[in-house]
Amino acid sequence: MTIGNFNIELYLVQLFKKAEEIAHNNKLIGKLIDNVFENIGQYTNKMFDMQNQAYAMMRMLKAWYAREYTEMSPANVLSLIAAGLYIANPIDLIPDFIPFIGKLDDRLVLAFFIKKLNNEIQKFMAWEDLQFSKS
Repeated sequence: MTIGNFNIELYLVQLFKKAEEIAHNNKLIGKLIDNVFENIGQYTNKMFDMQNQAYAMMRMLKAWYAREYTEMSPANVLSLIAAGLYIANPIDLIPDFIPFIGKLDDRLVLAFFIKKLNNEIQKFMAWEDLQFSKS
């Protein structure tokens, strides 16, 4: 199976060859384990932040739609709607039903919109905190 010019089977063969090379080297295994735990922690934090911001984006769109949060430019509103459309659509650049990689493009598009709307997301979350503190 290939994705673009990337041959997945060849990569897996090379990965298993490398695994065989280090399988009996305790020092390399220890370094690998430490590195993996560190990376998992970094990925988890980044995914948690991304998830929080994605939910904030949709809460912001919902608050805009309910005419509760109105301090947004029309371009930012359209960006929120476009992000929602892309994420909600199962047929996109990489269809969502493809195992493992089907949601990858959704994450990339979501990351693009989070970066694009970062200032607005931060303003909205501050506005949201203010609303909760009033009640």
